Amino acid sequence: MSFEAVSRLFAEQCRRGDFPAGQLVVRRDGETLFATAVGAANAQTRFSVFSASKGVVAIALAMLEERGVVDVNAPVAKYFPEFGKPELTVLDVLTHRACIFTPELVASPRDWGDLGKVRAALIQATPRHARGTLAYMPYEYGWILAEVVRGALGRGLDDFVRTDIASLPGLEGLRFGATREELPSLARTHWVGTRSVFVAGRDLKDTFEADNNLPEALMAFVPAAGLITNADSLARFYDAVLQGRLVSMETLRRYAGDAPLAFDRSNRIPMRMARGFMLGNLTPSIYGWWGTSRVFGHAGAFCTLAFADPDRRLAVAIVTNGNRGPYDALFRFAALGSAIRRAAR
Repeated sequence: MSFEAVSRLFAEQCRRGDFPAGQLVVRRDGETLFATAVGAANAQTRFSVFSASKGVVAIALAMLEERGVVDVNAPVAKYFPEFGKPELTVLDVLTHRACIFTPELVASPRDWGDLGKVRAALIQATPRHARGTLAYMPYEYGWILAEVVRGALGRGLDDFVRTDIASLPGLEGLRFGATREELPSLARTHWVGTRSVFVAGRDLKDTFEADNNLPEALMAFVPAAGLITNADSLARFYDAVLQGRLVSMETLRRYAGDAPLAFDRSNRIPMRMARGFMLGNLTPSIYGWWGTSRVFGHAGAFCTLAFADPDRRLAVAIVTNGNRGPYDALFRFAALGSAIRRAAR
């Protein structure tokens, strides 16, 4: 087993300007197989990992479903009565088929920590597409599910993650948001592209970097995109999932076992989206050039990827701070994913 090719490739991506700082960790069966940090980062540096947060939220919902606390087939309004829209279920949200968007709120990152404004935006929103249409919800996924958890448990999703997930040995680094004192030590998010990139109808190019380095955004609890962590913690999370330390294998199969390929209206690309997890393909995917159909995980913006490969028992986290767009992310991460899987046979 040799990870020399992985190390060279990751370092070369940093040298050519794909990202200023990065970390890569590979684990199997509770052990670290490979770890490296390049550029302006060390192994402890914490990054915004954006939508890689969604995997943690999905497992939290899976734990609550397994315990009988949340019925994913029930309407969201059962747990969040003010939400209305009785046709939309928790499962619709988990699978990004509720089609709820809050563009004004998303465009106002200083308001992300204001629970009243978040709840009001969700209540006022109406579905953009017919129920059942795959339309990835970058932020709304987490905000809605956080309200489901609050209604079911009587306490916040962030509190549940802290007490029931991050309390496990090795997972203490999974934290939403940063304190003001921690802000100077975080890796800064960069937009390194020059072209327009649209997600859910919004062009990210001109505002992404400024928005996501705001102290208000970094300190807010944003469940779908606000995890502030490092590659080691993300890899340990997926390792714990594969070992059955968080949910049973039967529950995991429901959440990450299979999903049809469908055209996503938000990213304008085909995706296999399960319950909060992006699945791989037999054809090229973000996880590798070949045979990733059983791989599950989630990307974070265009800079981070964390995933589990159950066939090889691999848990992988690639955390960087350079964002250019979906095709750059596909080619960058697929190359790394393929190299990792070759090294860890």
